[in-house]
Amino acid sequence: MIYHVYNRAGRGEAPFKVEGEAERFCSLLREVKKRDGLSLLAWCVMPNHYHLLMRTESVPLWRSIRSLQHAYTRGFNRRCKVLG
Repeated sequence: MIYHVYNRAGRGEAPFKVEGEAERFCSLLREVKKRDGLSLLAWCVMPNHYHLLMRTESVPLWRSIRSLQHAYTRGFNRRCKVLG
């Protein structure tokens, strides 16, 4: 299946505006893509959200996206001293 995945930051924040955050997100995305055998057909990272066009294989999409979001959010919150 091919999916359009997008996610917008909460509370009006723009996490990818912070220096180095878009690169960190893309690095995590590469790891999840390789681990889960995803095909990334197109992507766009903007200051407050991202879009991904992905094809999945055997791993369910929700598991890959949960892993990506969880890892990125925990790291961002720790680096920027944010709770929630």
